[in-house]
Amino acid sequence: MNDRTSDDLDEVKVFFQQYGRFLFYGVLALVIVVGGGFYYRHYTAQRRFLAGALYNEMMNAASQNRMGLASVAGHKLEQSFRSTPYAGQAALLLARLDYQQNHTPAAIADLKFAIHHGSQWMVKTVARLRLGGLLLATGHPHQAWHYAHIAKPYGFHAMALGLQAEILAREGHKVQAYHHFAAALQHAPKKSALTTLWRREQAQLGVVS
Repeated sequence: MNDRTSDDLDEVKVFFQQYGRFLFYGVLALVIVVGGGFYYRHYTAQRRFLAGALYNEMMNAASQNRMGLASVAGHKLEQSFRSTPYAGQAALLLARLDYQQNHTPAAIADLKFAIHHGSQWMVKTVARLRLGGLLLATGHPHQAWHYAHIAKPYGFHAMALGLQAEILAREGHKVQAYHHFAAALQHAPKKSALTTLWRREQAQLGVVS
């Protein structure tokens, strides 16, 4: 029995002599991966918490018409917390604040940031529609057309069609604009300021259906 035990111990020693280094590095790698994953989750959660607090500060400042403070918070979210969902939301709010202050180029830049860096589908979709509308309003219908086309608009289907109709009307494509307005009205609420506007714009085209 003792001889067998001695043989087993010898086999174990030989095994560790041959493979001990690999086992050590394997265990070390596992510890690093697990520890790194835990640290990353903790780091990500902490940054999301800080970004959320900063976004709340931005909204409070905007509601109090403290535009300077709101803008500083928004730009910090864009620059330092780009990987969090709050960066795209902040860019949308920044665009509205900039537009209200007649800073159109800044509003356009904010909306482009939301489109390219926003992590939420809704943020990107709203940014595309707002940017398309802003470009149209500033006399750039051809550029607006690019943003008016959204592969999967889902609940924003009417908005996308309505924007496309307005662009077509601006460029003189009356028949196409008429049909796009008709399609937009099919997906839009029956009674709203927007549907009233679209019906008026459609009627002004002078196209006989």
